[in-house]
Amino acid sequence: MTNNFSQRLSKISILVILAFALFLQPLNAGAGFWDDDPKDLDLNGAVKKLCQTLADQVNLRRDPVLISTNDFFDAHNGLSLPLAIQLRGKFITEMKRRGARVLLPGCDEDQYLILQGTWQREGEFLTLDMKIMKIVSAGPEAVAAASSKILLEKIDKTALIADLDSWGRYLVRKLEGKVRDRKHQSVYLRKFRPKGELLSQPDLALYLNDWIRPALAESNLFRTLDPQQALKNLKVEQLRTRGLRQNRGIRPDLKSENNLTADLLHADTELWGSAWRNRDKLEIRASILDACGHQVSAATVAVPDALFPNYLVKTNAPRKIEAEAIAMPAGHISKGGLKVEISTNRGDDLPRYRQGEQIRFLIRINRDAWIYIFYLNPDASALLLYPLDHKNQPDANSRRLQANRLLVLPDDGCPYDLKVSEPFGRDQVMVLASEKRILLPEPESPDWQKANELLDSLRIQALRENSGYAEAKIELLTNPR
Repeated sequence: MTNNFSQRLSKISILVILAFALFLQPLNAGAGFWDDDPKDLDLNGAVKKLCQTLADQVNLRRDPVLISTNDFFDAHNGLSLPLAIQLRGKFITEMKRRGARVLLPGCDEDQYLILQGTWQREGEFLTLDMKIMKIVSAGPEAVAAASSKILLEKIDKTALIADLDSWGRYLVRKLEGKVRDRKHQSVYLRKFRPKGELLSQPDLALYLNDWIRPALAESNLFRTLDPQQALKNLKVEQLRTRGLRQNRGIRPDLKSENNLTADLLHADTELWGSAWRNRDKLEIRASILDACGHQVSAATVAVPDALFPNYLVKTNAPRKIEAEAIAMPAGHISKGGLKVEISTNRGDDLPRYRQGEQIRFLIRINRDAWIYIFYLNPDASALLLYPLDHKNQPDANSRRLQANRLLVLPDDGCPYDLKVSEPFGRDQVMVLASEKRILLPEPESPDWQKANELLDSLRIQALRENSGYAEAKIELLTNPR
């Protein structure tokens, strides 16, 4: 009898202890019976609750936290929808309020935590799942996690609808996910190349560059270089030095693609993009190559063409799918392995100059050849910039340019100062390279008044020879001050 009573008393004591333990659990210790009713939470309240739970698991005042729009995305389709922008702003505010040192993409620090968040629909609710990630040798590792629910009706419907920027952030995150080395890398963004039927839409190239640039700016790994700012203050001798690939410890013959501007910028990598039509979608592919031409990362997305301006994607040509990259960018020709590159002291992606500013053209070839540079006037005539003799006439005795050396105009023999003056607008410069000397028309010849016909005749003359030939074109914008 006594033993039975003692056993019952022990069981009652254990139950009482368990009841007290449950009652004393912290109210913010994750999901459970004591969570706030999700029907009472709006987005601000959910963010505060999530930050509190994360702060209970990791010391936010000790390690800085990087917060990027690209790291918030839909768990189902991977898209960083407009909701990502709202979450980024709210988490930055709340994290700072709790004493965290918040970092933004592009920071120079190497040691930091990353805030990552996803969401998914669950009936009438949207579930937010947040993690704080620490970068270790094996990759990102979660050190804190929290979840919360919000009624869908309390979230702006447009925040959950994919726009064009959502796809850009998705593409950049896919590129980041395929990089093995997690070190920061500087990137020179090359002009996108429309392919197939989209070749008739040259403005699409610049549009795609502008589209992906903001997403790259939010990247944790890639830092986009701006030639307009990075090159304009460099002196001529600095440009010459940077234009030599061997000064970067790179053999000149290791890459087959144009890369002069990337070398001038000392970029770690280049991003090459292309786009082609596939039914009602635009397939957009981005590849990141290192300075030796090795692929660092690559990713493709299929974006609904309805998200693009109609004039950029509307074509009358038969639809055709092309997934392979074309040999050379539009406006470039290469025969017999000879290649010529042209850039400026503002880069080669439609560089912009204002009245009175000095334009410098930078030319490089991969084999010794004769170089001919023409300015294409708005009135459809052509003006020879190089080579010219001491009388400013076409120089029939010019020497060949040495391979992998930089020709700088006007400093290397152009009598024109190349400072911006009227008329302003869109200007074009064409460079021809040939391993056999090209015969130019006499200075008084009417051939100079018809640039297209002149260049066609010179091209035919060079291509008839059993030797290397190449050409490249660059466009620039000039504006009043």
